[in-house]
Amino acid sequence: MKKIWLATFSLMLVNAVFAQNNKYQTVEETANKMLEIISVDIGEEPDWKAYRNLFLPTAQKIILSPKAKNPANRVRSFTIEEFIRYVGPLYARDGFDEKVLGLSINEFNGVANVFQSYHAKNLKGTYDKKGINSYQLVWVDGRWWIASTTWATETEESKIPKKYLNGL
Repeated sequence: MKKIWLATFSLMLVNAVFAQNNKYQTVEETANKMLEIISVDIGEEPDWKAYRNLFLPTAQKIILSPKAKNPANRVRSFTIEEFIRYVGPLYARDGFDEKVLGLSINEFNGVANVFQSYHAKNLKGTYDKKGINSYQLVWVDGRWWIASTTWATETEESKIPKKYLNGL
């Protein structure tokens, strides 16, 4: 009986620790975790289960490309599942690395907005960009969830403002 109790207690403890590790207690931790998950070597698949766990089920990912030749591609919106299905395979195929250049957080009463400047590149050398990720987060059930992300890349005409390059 003592062994059964010890085994049960051990499993409960492991589950509690694992569940706690998936509860993002700070806005910064939540935003940075997304970059950590999608930064993978060529042939390595991101941990899509962990990725999904960052977002509300209704979350959107929006890509702004104002200079796209096709007007239909200037603003593209995806659910998390659409993003994983359409864009996700590029991470494993080409590898990917995204680093934080700066972070600006505004928060009030369970709502947060983050501007996270970044440097992103694939490991094949065919993509190398800087830009800003904008996250909208909400505090629900004892943790931060990403409600949406929007990002835009830097251009020659539109450089990242210095106030978003805060030395990180």
